[in-house]
Amino acid sequence: MDERDALNINGRLAARWARRTVERLRRERNDINAINVFPVADGDTGSNLYHTVRSAYRAVENLRGAVTLSDVIGAMATGALRGARGNSGLILSVALRGVADALDGVTDLDGPTFAGALELAAARARTAVATPVDGTMLTVLEAMAAEARSQADAGADLIGLIAAVRESSQQALLETTGQLPALSEANVVDAGSSGIVELFDLLYLTITGEDPADHPALHAAHLTATTGGSTASGTGAGTEANTAEECRGPSAPALLHTGEQGFELVFYVAERRDRTRRVKKTLTAGGGDSIVVSWPMIHVHVPSEDAALETLRACADLGIERLRVEDLSVTGGRSLTTTVIAAGSGVGMLFACALQDAHAVNADGPAVAEQIDELIADAGAPVIVVPDSAHLLGELRRRYGHGSETAGSLGSAAGGARQPVSIVRSRSAAAVLSALAVYDSTAPAAEAFEDMAESASATRVGAVVRAERSSAGPLIYDRSDLLTIIDGRIRSVEQNPAAAVIACADRLLGAGGEVMTIVTGAQLPASAVDALLRHVETRHPLVTVDIVRSEHPEGCAVLGVE
Repeated sequence: MDERDALNINGRLAARWARRTVERLRRERNDINAINVFPVADGDTGSNLYHTVRSAYRAVENLRGAVTLSDVIGAMATGALRGARGNSGLILSVALRGVADALDGVTDLDGPTFAGALELAAARARTAVATPVDGTMLTVLEAMAAEARSQADAGADLIGLIAAVRESSQQALLETTGQLPALSEANVVDAGSSGIVELFDLLYLTITGEDPADHPALHAAHLTATTGGSTASGTGAGTEANTAEECRGPSAPALLHTGEQGFELVFYVAERRDRTRRVKKTLTAGGGDSIVVSWPMIHVHVPSEDAALETLRACADLGIERLRVEDLSVTGGRSLTTTVIAAGSGVGMLFACALQDAHAVNADGPAVAEQIDELIADAGAPVIVVPDSAHLLGELRRRYGHGSETAGSLGSAAGGARQPVSIVRSRSAAAVLSALAVYDSTAPAAEAFEDMAESASATRVGAVVRAERSSAGPLIYDRSDLLTIIDGRIRSVEQNPAAAVIACADRLLGAGGEVMTIVTGAQLPASAVDALLRHVETRHPLVTVDIVRSEHPEGCAVLGVE
């Protein structure tokens, strides 16, 4: 293909490349998962990269009219950040943003401009990582940028430059084995870097007009080269049916039981001023690892639930808008049949929801419905939304319909949703937790929704709130008195926090119940919680009590009984 012909269709070429990245990583993700040993051997790098590029391409699909190269790459960068999974996905999104910024407004792409885009991508990626390490995606990106600049300075045409960078990326990938002890010990290349090489290989094939299907998977070749073992390649390598075991050569690492402990946190903040430097210092001082920041998205690994909560508290003033949590002891990443979105208030409540495989959204945020819209639009599976208030429930039903609430029955009336949307009729934090407690991530969507809806509806809910104004009747109370509210009616007025939560619990348990969930806010003293626990143990000894400390600064307590 003549170089000028390629330049004339840059926008379409970029969109075609974006689509092919999804197809390639869908096939190759299990192979990449199989060699994932750094920074955590949790076997999900391939899955994370796949979900990230899938989100990138969805943003491209939403473009309308004639599009330019910069339009497509800009959309990819935005979509990749929105759907980034893991540190590899976030680093990829940062690199794409560097390319997008470098190509903003570019109409004729030449060698020097392309080299500058790769240089900016590599520099941005290294800056995003709190503790850069060689032998990773950063090293391969920098090798690619250096080769691109060398070729551009030598006067190479664009296709010649890209061909040289392609070869350089493959060599840089092979060299990662000797650059990191974890890779050397396992005798594999870096998993995230393998994904970068796959994507650049596709770029070359797309620009030259060659058919990717005619080329054996680069990743399989790299596995053979580094491990000396055999891989499934050619006929069906990397298909959905392949397991990590099937994709591994005999010398590749066993990833079934990693021994890793802790959690991966990925969260967005509302603060629009870039506080990357402060956040990196805060998370590093708090013992965080694998810290990657692409404002306003933050990624960190923490060793325990307590450390996770401390991390979220340290960033709470930035306004955490949504949170996703993954257990690092589980290999291969999550393979969920549904996407669950749960609303909550306070970092403790957000964390509790995210621990149940939900995308936790801050219900106090100024644009909570829009946050949910974005997640629905990017979902790759049927969606179940679990709101925490009657107001949010009403808003979501206005957006997504009022039909019979059976999984799959609610249409995609708003937000560009591509998946069926079902809304659980939950109106409180306690009902949200009840629904999430029975969520089975492996169950069919209809079954999962029915279980969650039934659990939420069977939960009797009460709340203790502080009165915002005085009342002279029918109940008399002063501003700041504690009100026990059940079924929308004030049932008692108390001045003592312990008396208020005990009164609420007794009324709810009066109709029976086996499990009581207590969601506490910052306004409820610890002494009141202790008094409630002693009371339940004495008066209701057969009731199991679960406590979630939401840490909402203005909340008192919400109680749910099942």
